[in-house]
Order: sequence, then structure tokens, then C-alpha cells
Amino acid sequence: MKKFFLVLLAIALVGALILGGCAKPAPTPTPTPTPTPKPAPQKVLKIGVSLALTNDWTGFNLEKNKWLKLFAKLINDQGGWKIGGDTYKVEMIIYDNQADATKAKTDLEKLVFQDGVKIILDDPVGSPSVTTTVTEPNKVMVLGIDVTNTAADPKNQYYWEPIGMFFGRGLMFVMDREMAAKGVRNYVSVKTDTEMGHWADGACGDTWKVATPEVKYVDSVFYAMDTVDFSPIATKIKSLNPDLIDCNYAGDPRLYKALQDVGFKGIILPSQLNPDQFQAVLTSCGKEFMENWMYFLPDPRVYPNQPPEIVALMDAYTKEYGEFRTAGCMWVSYWFVLKDAIENTQSVDVEAIKKYLDNQPHPVRHLTGWCKLFARPDKENLRTVTGTPADFVAIVKDGKELPFRNVAVKDHYLASILSYGLVDVYKKYWEEYGYPTFPDEPTHVKFSDLGITGQD
Repeated sequence: MKKFFLVLLAIALVGALILGGCAKPAPTPTPTPTPTPKPAPQKVLKIGVSLALTNDWTGFNLEKNKWLKLFAKLINDQGGWKIGGDTYKVEMIIYDNQADATKAKTDLEKLVFQDGVKIILDDPVGSPSVTTTVTEPNKVMVLGIDVTNTAADPKNQYYWEPIGMFFGRGLMFVMDREMAAKGVRNYVSVKTDTEMGHWADGACGDTWKVATPEVKYVDSVFYAMDTVDFSPIATKIKSLNPDLIDCNYAGDPRLYKALQDVGFKGIILPSQLNPDQFQAVLTSCGKEFMENWMYFLPDPRVYPNQPPEIVALMDAYTKEYGEFRTAGCMWVSYWFVLKDAIENTQSVDVEAIKKYLDNQPHPVRHLTGWCKLFARPDKENLRTVTGTPADFVAIVKDGKELPFRNVAVKDHYLASILSYGLVDVYKKYWEEYGYPTFPDEPTHVKFSDLGITGQD
């Protein structure tokens, strides 16, 4: 009986195996996917600007606005600006101050206190003595413009002036010498009756004295900014019988036609003529009237030896806006100075950039040449705070505007020091801290013009 039971048990076990099959292995758990890390949010580099876009009779501010927007767009379209391991979107916060001083001050305060901007380009108020009351206590950097010579005061630690109005007399110096070589023996200074115009009158006069002491100053004629009828101004100028009219920093094409109408036959230095103005004066006055005019050449497209990166920027401007305009080209050099400082420090920290700019190690190329910052020992300021522009001079020949002379950083720097009567101050500074070096470009003003030997 026991044996029979064991046989039945064996049969049952075999049947169970047949019916159930082999035991299935436990399923392998599906691995949990590793989540893809989200990219860090892009940082923003805010740069503040306030310009007179409304009531911009010169067109300079409208063009500066276009260039600054383009600089930001080019960086952002490439995915941002890689700085110190982070990537930044550049945000140009640009306000229209409508050429109103009160609104400009409000814009400045909004940039600093509401927008949180730590870098400002241009001078929102147009007066460092006002701007710095807001920017200095808040350690906000300003790369601006100054005709009042107050920005370089040693008490200001966060203001630089790359445009370089103080060291800007090389252009006049070179042109004055060329005019004297052409037989000019006297001139009349014609300027706007504004702070800028009176500053320019003094700057031009000082430069004529040291560049060409043989050329006689006759008189200065100032006209109101809202002048429409230039006939009385032209009549007064003609009565002084000058060989040349110096309109540097203040030229108005309507004045030139009025001068022709009253019979003026001499040479005019018209500060600058953009292509539209040149064509308008040529059409209304004729090529004989314009022969040998000389002025700052604002069109960098015709400069020789432009580096590829500058040519690419001009091409990008044309692609973006359809037609190349020249009015803003000289006036945006502060962007290139800032860009160089950020890329060399790999930082957006104000103190890091400040340390670099206070001892700027090399010149920076911008649209119309080189820019270099220099110390101001005449203000007892050893920070490299004031820039020198670089220019190109145009001359009119047979109705054509032609590139004539480059005006180098060295020309501007030395001619300005000479015309201010500051040779002894700067010589003492150079002997203690070393003579400056300059970009490799042709020059026309030498240390020997300052009575210093062995440095050219």
C-alpha cells in the first residue's frame, strides 16, 4: 500500500511539472533613467545708455543707438558672450532723453536704481560733474565723453573718457600745418554759441598757435544753434577777409552756401561732412568752391589697412540697416574699450574691469582707428583715464572726397600736450614712470616737436 502511494505521488509530481513547466525567472527591473540636467539659465549683462534720440540735429546719437544695438545683437545671435565660464546675454538698455537735461538725469537714476546697471556707455547727462554724483557713490562705471575736463578729477574712480576730447588736438594740428604749407596766412574761427562751441574755439586757437605760429588769428564768430538764415553770419565773416575759415566742431552746410553767395573765395575746414552732406554741398556750391577743403573723414570704409574684424562689423551694419551711415562711427569707441577689458579679465565684475582700465596695457582698435587710454599727471591722476582717438583726414580734390592723412594716437597725444603748454608736467611724469608706447602707424608729431630728444 505504501509503495502504491509513492507511485501515485511520483506520477502527480511529473504531471505537475508537465502542466506547469519550469519555474520562470523573476523579471529584471527596468533601470530608472538618469534625468538630463537642465542648462543653467543664461545670465544677463546689462549696459545702460541714455541718448538724445529725439531732437538729434547732428544724427550722431541716432547712429550710436544703431551701433550699440548691433553690437549686442551680434553677440546674442551667436548664443551669448562667454565670460569666465558663464554665458551672458547682452542687454542694451537705451533711453531717449530727448535732449532734455532733467529727463537725462532721470534716465541716469533709473538705470542705476531701478535697472541695476553697473556699466554705462556715453554720458547720460553730458556732464561728468552731474553724472558722477549718481555713479561714483554707487560704483557704477561710466565710459563717456567730456569737454569740461572734469571727468579726470582724481576723486572720480569709475569714470573713463575713451573718446578723448582732451587728447583730441592732433587732427587740428595736422590740418593746420597742411594749410600753412598751402599758403594760408590768416583765419577766422566760426563756432556755435554753446559750451561746446566756446570750448572748440579755445582748442582750435591754442593748436594754431603751436602748430603754425606764422598763421594769424583774425577773430571768432559765434552763431546760435537755431540759426536758419546764415546770410548775416556769412557777411560778417567775409568782411574779415580771411584766407581760411575754421569750422572744426561746428560746421553747418547752410553756412557754406551762404559764404559762397557773399563771395568768399578761401578754404573752409568744415569739421566733417557725411556722404549726404558732401553731395549736398557739392551740388549747391560746385567743386571749385570746395577745392582743398580738409576735415575729419567719418567714413571708415575708405580707410586703408582696416583689419578684417572691423570690415566685418561694417558689413554687418549694412546687412542690418540697409544703408551704411557714418555719423556714429567715431563715437562708439567706448564699446571697443569695454569689450577688450571684459575679454582680457574674463569678468563682468566692476572692480576687475576697473583695475584693468586703470592700467590699460595696450591700445584698442575701433571703427575709425586706434584708441589708447593715458594717465593725466596734469590732474595728478595716474589712472589711465583719458583716451586718444585716431582719425583720418579727408581732402577735397576736383569734387572728390579723398583720404589724405592718418592722424595717429601719438599725433593726438603729443600735439595736445604741446598746445596745452603741459610739456614740463608730462616730461617729469614720463621720466619717472617711463615714456609711452604707441600703435604701429605713421605719425606726424614727434617728441622732438616738444623739445625732447632720443624718444622718436
